[in-house]
Amino acid sequence: MISIITPNYNGEKWLGDYLESIANQTLSQDEIEVVFMDDGSTDRSRDLVEQYADRIPGLNPVWHEHIARPGELRSQAVRRAVGKYALFLDSDDYLGSESLERLHDFAHEYPSDIFAFQLEGINRNVPRSMLNKTVANADVVDSGIYKTLGIWKMVDRDFIVDNDIKFDSSIRRGDDVLFCIEAILKARKISILSGYPFYMLRGREDGSSITQDEWDHDKRISVVDKSLELINSLGEDKNTINHFLIRLFNADALEIVESKTATVETVDTLRKTLTPYWNKDVADLIYTDENRRKLVEVFGEPLDG
Repeated sequence: MISIITPNYNGEKWLGDYLESIANQTLSQDEIEVVFMDDGSTDRSRDLVEQYADRIPGLNPVWHEHIARPGELRSQAVRRAVGKYALFLDSDDYLGSESLERLHDFAHEYPSDIFAFQLEGINRNVPRSMLNKTVANADVVDSGIYKTLGIWKMVDRDFIVDNDIKFDSSIRRGDDVLFCIEAILKARKISILSGYPFYMLRGREDGSSITQDEWDHDKRISVVDKSLELINSLGEDKNTINHFLIRLFNADALEIVESKTATVETVDTLRKTLTPYWNKDVADLIYTDENRRKLVEVFGEPLDG
């Protein structure tokens, strides 16, 4: 059985696509569980979910008080779930009709701790290069899977529980990044499935999702700091560690320093946090010369690795 894990807050506008995609799966509904964690929605989310009780018999909604921490809701959902695999699906996204059957069959043939799969973007860009080829046993670095730290994956639930991998319930944003870093670095086997639009990832037209707001800089640096702890404690070798560091420099650091709202104090905190990890090996891995030049302006010339 596959357990779909979904936090929701006022997702009424997009729930129709989400629910229809689950109701129309080619995999038998007997093999599908939906742990739907509603975060105290004030719209018609509850009415819409309850309308699908007959079409999605495995739909198990939980009507939670509003806490604005999707990571805590996901952790609760994983504990409630009974499926062998947990597939994380946000309530404003949806699945291709064959997604669960293809994942179910692939997982039966190639059991893995983590399954990444092809994404399709709606009004937004999505990771592509590392998801364009099916790989039954992917190397973390060679496959590029370290580049995609979004929650859009299917994970063996026993693997999550046995390794005590939890979402950080203290933060509103970035819990998925920390979860994925820890899961990827602890996984014994990761598979990638391509050749089909498994997951439709939506950019909300009204810009109302958490990820479309500007991230508070201090809170983002806190997530960077927590990411560093995980990367350095779990990375098996220097090469793996350096590749995970790319995300922190190429995405987090650059977006902060280029933000019009970043203060001198913010950049100074960022510099203190990341400068010890700015070395020539990491600098050589930065995607473009322009980004490398910008990072040198902030962190100075990189030291020997």
